Amino acid sequence: MTAPPGGPYGQGPYGANPYGQGPYWGQPPGGQPPGGPPPGGPPPGGPYPPPTGPYPYQPPGGPYSTGPYNTGAYPPQQFPQGGQQFPPGGPTGPYPPGPPPPSGPNSRLPWLIVAGLAVLGVVALVATLVVTLSSDDNKSPSAAPSTSTTTSAPTSQPKSAGQTATDCAPNAGASELPKGDAIIAGKLSFPASVAPGWTPFSDDQDPNLIGAVGVSQDVPGASQWMMSAEVAITDFVSSMDVAAQASKLMQCVSNGPGYTNSQPTLGPLKTSSTTVDGIKAARVDADVTIADASRGVKGDSVVIIAVDTKPITIFMGTTPIGDTASAAIVNRAIGALKVAK
Repeated sequence: MTAPPGGPYGQGPYGANPYGQGPYWGQPPGGQPPGGPPPGGPPPGGPYPPPTGPYPYQPPGGPYSTGPYNTGAYPPQQFPQGGQQFPPGGPTGPYPPGPPPPSGPNSRLPWLIVAGLAVLGVVALVATLVVTLSSDDNKSPSAAPSTSTTTSAPTSQPKSAGQTATDCAPNAGASELPKGDAIIAGKLSFPASVAPGWTPFSDDQDPNLIGAVGVSQDVPGASQWMMSAEVAITDFVSSMDVAAQASKLMQCVSNGPGYTNSQPTLGPLKTSSTTVDGIKAARVDADVTIADASRGVKGDSVVIIAVDTKPITIFMGTTPIGDTASAAIVNRAIGALKVAK
């Protein structure tokens, strides 16, 4: 039956230079600082070393007036930002505009404020916990959340799924992909290892199936066509026995989404009674031919086996008409079917 088309991934929108170039190159933001060396520059052999940084000259009387390269020969100078004049021997006057030194009488005030806020936060947290615990203690035991049980099957089935259909109906929706070697739906399973190289998949298109999972493989040389082996729960009413369900499902599948765009024709049905792992079952074989020559195949040989479990489960295999090697893989899967007791 048909397989979804593939295709390459798109390419991102980034160009050769996705990142912009900043406005500065080798020069600090803001450009050259105002001012410069005094007229005439420093005296020959004077106290200042040759300029090496972005600011070519240190004004006389600057913050290094008492350093090892200054003898105090030049008079002090007022800072342009309004700071206090420093004499050669270091600052002696009051502090420049700004906060007092850390050793002042108010130096611990910010820490006291922070500590006070921390204490208030702890008190508020304790009060909140007390209120919450008291509220939980006052709840009625009937308000406790109910527990639910889980099934052993690794597939997730839609909550609305049920055995209510008497005719063809849509697929119940995709299930989780099989994990490990076991392909399981309801009480029916088979090992994926019977089909080496085939890929696990979830069937969300074939009609009347709940929790359908299996393995599939693209047909070599064909156009968007795949062969598959899968198990599922049916949504038919329980009053339909396994023989009726197997035949009805074959009709629904041949007219379903897997063949709609290929002009399918359902051939004669071959029905038989069988057992699966000791449980009563019904088998239906038929060919679904297609008129769409662009697919590169004549159609599929389809086998459906309905097993009398509660609820009824099915196995379905599809291989290209005349492909005996692929049909042998499907037959191995049928021989490996197991029913959970």
